[in-house]
Amino acid sequence: MSLGESLSELQAVLDEAAGAGWCEHPVRLAGRLVHHASGEIERGLLVTSCKDRRAVRCPACSRRYKADAWHLVAAGIVGGKGVPERVAGHPMLFATLTAPSFGRVHSRPHDPVRRAHCTGPSERRCRHGRPRSCGVAHAPGDPLFGAPLCPDCYDTEGAVLFNAHVPLLWNRTSVAIVRELAREAGTSERRLRQLARLSYLKVAEFQRRGSVHLHVLLRLDVPDGPSGEPPAGLSGDVLERAVRAAVARVQVTLPAHGGHGHGDGRRPARGIGWGRELEVDALFADGTSPEAVASYVAKYTTKDVDDDGLLARPIRSLRQLEALGLPGHLEALARAAWHLGDDPDLAELRLRARAHRLGYPGHVQSKSRAYSTTLTALRGARRDWARSRSPLPEGFDGAWRYVGRGYVHAGAARLAETLARDLDASSTAS
Repeated sequence: MSLGESLSELQAVLDEAAGAGWCEHPVRLAGRLVHHASGEIERGLLVTSCKDRRAVRCPACSRRYKADAWHLVAAGIVGGKGVPERVAGHPMLFATLTAPSFGRVHSRPHDPVRRAHCTGPSERRCRHGRPRSCGVAHAPGDPLFGAPLCPDCYDTEGAVLFNAHVPLLWNRTSVAIVRELAREAGTSERRLRQLARLSYLKVAEFQRRGSVHLHVLLRLDVPDGPSGEPPAGLSGDVLERAVRAAVARVQVTLPAHGGHGHGDGRRPARGIGWGRELEVDALFADGTSPEAVASYVAKYTTKDVDDDGLLARPIRSLRQLEALGLPGHLEALARAAWHLGDDPDLAELRLRARAHRLGYPGHVQSKSRAYSTTLTALRGARRDWARSRSPLPEGFDGAWRYVGRGYVHAGAARLAETLARDLDASSTAS
């Protein structure tokens, strides 16, 4: 191969990888461009990014998604992207809502009192003969971190059903917050909704024990949105009291179902709410910048159920589940979701289809309509910018269809993978 041919091949590899945004698992589209005036047809193959938000699946696309999420969060805090800057003066809180306990787990809590079951004496044993403590302060990367001290004592089914009801629990919590605000203001809920609106953005995170908890940004607006400040009586302190009261009392009912993992017999319906660990903080009270808050929230949007991406795809059979090689606790949760999905009383939860998410049915990120801009708007702006840089010829119209995955040039795949590894290494070092 001549030098010119080698350079041409290298340029084709670079163009293909760059055109797909250095994606590791790009989508191949075959199609045509038709010139309306002349009827001329140009056929070709287009390689575009997979747009997967999860870092374990595609680092390049997840970085872009994380950047969009950052703008989404930041616009709701300080304005921009169509949100007025005066929104920064509205009452705002950052809350973390956790799952309740389903049994003792290996942990590394900061509170010394709560470390007792992992660092205290291990003479006490559960009814299955296992120690109630392990005597080890676990590091975050320890495989045991988050696993039950006794798998037989742990309420695996309850944990899965809690995950399945998190969206409903949050919906009831947001309604309860408004009702508590009305009570604090000494007025009716209807009247309060005429004076103010609760706007929010929430991100779901899977804890190491496999239970979902929520990071929520809450803001008080006028009914039309962030265009004006709510009444002076609705301060940040009032909002905090309303949040704490609502989280403490809201519950959902886990439906009755047949037991599958820990004994026979039918399990009765029961109420369940949020965990006792609730963090509610006024934004920037400790000097934290809006950019740091946006970065903290956005980083959770690219995380998945597990760190290795083993649960990145739906589970189609128990054989597939067994072949994944999951840590014991995650496998137990996924298996419980699969078996519970066979219960007709739980059919509407579609637990088998969501076994790879341990029962959780919601989006990783969602927001109220008036909180800020949308991911669609951000992507549209980026698309318009790209088209302005490289527009299609006037009079052309495109039609494309999916034909597969992966780059046409093998070198493009290696280039994208190498670049992603280098970027991860540099971000970790910084």
